[in-house]
Order: sequence, then C-alpha cells, then structure tokens
Amino acid sequence: MNQFQFRLENVVRLRERERDVAAESFKQAQYARQKLLLQVDELLEEHASQVPLQSDSIAGQVNPQRLLESQRYQMQLLQEVAQLKSQIQLVEAECEKRRLTLVKHEQNVSSLEKLRSKQQAEWEADRQRLEQLALDQWAGFRYWKVSPSPRADLEKDTGP
Repeated sequence: MNQFQFRLENVVRLRERERDVAAESFKQAQYARQKLLLQVDELLEEHASQVPLQSDSIAGQVNPQRLLESQRYQMQLLQEVAQLKSQIQLVEAECEKRRLTLVKHEQNVSSLEKLRSKQQAEWEADRQRLEQLALDQWAGFRYWKVSPSPRADLEKDTGP
C-alpha cells in the first residue's frame, strides 16, 4: 500500500527554516548582551583597581597629579559603564523581541507537526480499516468456497 504523504511538508520545512533563523538571531542577541556584560565587568574591575592608588594618597604618599588622573580615569570608566548599561537595556529589549519571534515560529512548527500527526493517525486508521475489510472479505469468500453449497444439501435430501 502507498505511504502517508503530508501535503504541507514544504510549508513545514519553510516554517522550520524560519524557526532556525529566529533561533540564530536570538542566539546572536544573547551573545551581544553577554559581550556587553563582560565589558561592564572589565570596566568595573579596572575601576576597582584604581582604588588602591587613592588609598595610597590617604596614607600620606600624596601625588596630586596622579590622584587627579586616577579620579578622572575612574569617572571616565563610570561613564563608559553607564553607556554600556544603556546599550545592554536596548540589547535586552531586542533579545525579548527576538525571543517572542522564536516562540511564535516554534508554535507554528509545533501546530503543523500536530496536524501531521493527526492526519497520519487518521490515515493509519483508514488503512487498518481497509485491511480489515479485505481480510473479512477474503475470510468470507474462503468460507463460502470451502463449505458445501445449500443446493448440495437439498440434492442429498431428495436423493436420486
């Protein structure tokens, strides 16, 4: 008997491709977010490394020029952190948008897969019903072919 064919197979492949593209896009946005977070961490570590220079000045070893440069550098680092945090917020908004798109595409694929499963189950049920019908017919023909016909019984009773 012929095999089950899902008529929307091309649509499924298209939707799967769209889902894969959306997943890759979401992955890239997450990577960008992670990269920005790492930059923020590096800048904050650099900011923290400047604190010992200022504590040295408290201990009595004052180098005013170096202290001012360190403070300016710390301010610049904090400004960069603030800029990166605003970029992170934008990237997080983009991540959420891409995640929602991915969820939508995943639902599309899932609904088509459910439809395929339902249609395949119906096809299998129809195929089994037809096979059972064929077997029943075969059994009926076999029964009537093997058993003596009712006429033969009548001829025996009336005799020659």
